[in-house]
Amino acid sequence: MEFLKGVHVIETYATTTLLVDDRLVLVDTAIKHGSPAKVASSRVEAEFIARKRVYDGPPGIQRHPGTVVDVPLDDGQVHDGLRMIFTPGHTRGSMSLLDETRSFCIAGDAVNNESGLRPMPDQYNIDPTQHRESIKKLAKFHFENVVMGHGTPIKGGASAKIAELAKRL
Repeated sequence: MEFLKGVHVIETYATTTLLVDDRLVLVDTAIKHGSPAKVASSRVEAEFIARKRVYDGPPGIQRHPGTVVDVPLDDGQVHDGLRMIFTPGHTRGSMSLLDETRSFCIAGDAVNNESGLRPMPDQYNIDPTQHRESIKKLAKFHFENVVMGHGTPIKGGASAKIAELAKRL
């Protein structure tokens, strides 16, 4: 489904976002293999993705073979027009991406909108307290639209809704 002009949302187990303009950017919560695409990740998560460290997060087995992270990102760093916002808590290296030109955020697992806007359930977070602090951090940014890893995207007034959620935490 085209969510915004040039922004496509693909519903799978977790939401995948495709940005199409003068570039093609696929943002997914799962690692895809056999592609010449560059892989970007938070610097913290890079060692887990490459399988240099054993994943110690919420329950679940790492099923993917190690994948090299070509572009390790730090908080606030801009890569390919997307600002990385470090939002740990769900995993140690969780991140969100902000496209300021579109007033659009890809929140990843920083928030959940499956049954109303809320944090991810605690049993899926490596650090529930840090996860809630990341929601408060995300609430400080301005964006009109947001897609998250789980649940319905929000079109219009998205950062205000996340700010309301942050106040309740």
